[in-house]
Amino acid sequence: MNEDPSPQKTQRRDKRQTTSSEGSSAELAAQFKEYTAMKEAKHAMELEAIELRKKIESEARELISEQRETMKNYNYDRDMKTFLKPHDDAPPNMLPFILARKRDIANKYGWPCDF
Repeated sequence: MNEDPSPQKTQRRDKRQTTSSEGSSAELAAQFKEYTAMKEAKHAMELEAIELRKKIESEARELISEQRETMKNYNYDRDMKTFLKPHDDAPPNMLPFILARKRDIANKYGWPCDF
């Protein structure tokens, strides 16, 4: 009658593997070195990517600058050709438009215009 009717709990043993602390330390040190090497390699790759991106952006800026200069020269040449083209033989109804365009070009570049 003195028996306890509740089921008894079995005692659990710690099922960890027993290894020597020296072996674990060496493994951890090796893993840490491997992790550090991988992290440094990743960092180096990121730096290379940043440098490559900077180089590409710099080349793109130079190309855009050259294109703007080319377009500026093209527009200047076209405006010069239009401004210097004689308008003596232009039809009378087109003459006001031609002179207005020549005045606009002269004002744009600061050229003297007496018509």
